[in-house]
Amino acid sequence: MLISLSLAIPLFAQHLEKYEEPKFVEIVGITEFTGRMIAKPNSQISPDIWENTGATKLRFIEETNEYIVEIPPETNENSFAATLMETGNFEYVHPDWMCYPVGDPDDPEFPNQWHHGVMQSSLAWDLIQGAPNQIISWVDTGVDHTHPDLAANLIPGYNSVDKRKEINGGDTSDVNGHGTHVAGCLGAIGNNAEGVAGVTWNMQLMPVRCSNSSGGGAYLSHILDGARWAADNGAKTVGASYSGVDNSSVGTTGTYLKSQDSLFFYAAGNGRQNWSSFDYPDTVVVGASGITDIICNFSGRGRGLDLVAPGLRILAPVVGGGYEYWSGTSMATPVANGVAAMIFAANPWLSADEVQTRLYQSCDDLGDVGEDDTYGMGRVNLRNAVEAALVGSIVLESTDLVAGQSSTISIKSAPANATVYLGYSTIGLDALQLPTFQTACALKNPLLLTTVTVNNQGTGSYIAQVPPNTSGRRLWVQAITMGTSSNFIELIIQ
Repeated sequence: MLISLSLAIPLFAQHLEKYEEPKFVEIVGITEFTGRMIAKPNSQISPDIWENTGATKLRFIEETNEYIVEIPPETNENSFAATLMETGNFEYVHPDWMCYPVGDPDDPEFPNQWHHGVMQSSLAWDLIQGAPNQIISWVDTGVDHTHPDLAANLIPGYNSVDKRKEINGGDTSDVNGHGTHVAGCLGAIGNNAEGVAGVTWNMQLMPVRCSNSSGGGAYLSHILDGARWAADNGAKTVGASYSGVDNSSVGTTGTYLKSQDSLFFYAAGNGRQNWSSFDYPDTVVVGASGITDIICNFSGRGRGLDLVAPGLRILAPVVGGGYEYWSGTSMATPVANGVAAMIFAANPWLSADEVQTRLYQSCDDLGDVGEDDTYGMGRVNLRNAVEAALVGSIVLESTDLVAGQSSTISIKSAPANATVYLGYSTIGLDALQLPTFQTACALKNPLLLTTVTVNNQGTGSYIAQVPPNTSGRRLWVQAITMGTSSNFIELIIQ
């Protein structure tokens, strides 16, 4: 334990129950048990110790003073580690995990999806890949219900031309092909050894078909009716990759969706239009950017543009089970839709307004500094967006940590007179939901450092005594209180 002023307590989930050392738990496809352990003694040990435990010594690593051993058949990784640690002779004992690459999914076409690289998608997926109970929707020409990269996550949708739910016979099969590609940009299932990965891997995909024509043409009213239906039926985000953005009803529909705690995304168009006659507060208008982060020549722009997302040569599913590269703001819109959906997934207690703010603030600024008429707020960044979901209004600061000395952790901008919980992790970051506090935090397997009651200005502090002989160790610290959290800070003990 790096900071030793209080007992380590698991943070928030069971709310201050007595801490018990977490057991090793294997995760298939990520870290799996092998029957082998890595053990590092804290002093010289007898060569026959392994015979006494029944383990088989496979290797001694002189450079790190570690042993690789195979556990006896009558025990398991957790009990074996506990037995060794109880002797007091070991610094640590843990499984020799079977590890798999993290972040990048195993979808064979993933390396051809350039846009995930610029959006730092793999780093975001290290934190969260979606939310299986969350609904995401798009209004388009339907979807290929049998496509292997979509089928498992599809739920019944709606045909806004016929005003009929799919469960009542409404047809949402793809009459054109456009809707299937859009669906794949948004939510192609990741890490399923199939095709490509969407922005979000693990959400309920609810198709809304707004056209019964093979050409894909749709009444604007059918598009907007479909968007409203989606929000009314639980979709947290809804996208429309159609023309018609410069109509006030698009802005009005966005305002309605926000009243339902949903966000509406609409394509900026592919005719290089200058949309400076409007600027919707509640509809997110999406332009397209290319591989070098330059706005695509075809993309709409102007004051009405809110942000851009990758929209050039985006590889995604098509009708019939295949994959093709398509370009357009039609592709950029579901990408942005998916990023916002991931913010909702990481912190479901955020309102639509709060998600929109975090979406804009997390963009990579392009063009002129700040918002501009070419890139809006910038290009979406999935990792930044997920991290933004895990950070609230509290400001957390710390002096340098020096082994054997005291350090001050300061809290500002907290709710007046609140009890603030200071948590820390020695492992790293994760997207952790905290139902007790109705918020989320960014700490992985967090422990409680202490609680601080702030004053009526929302400020407070804590003086921590850093243990000696801990130089070089790293930890992440964050403050949590009801309904909000702080920034997280990474500290390295000097």
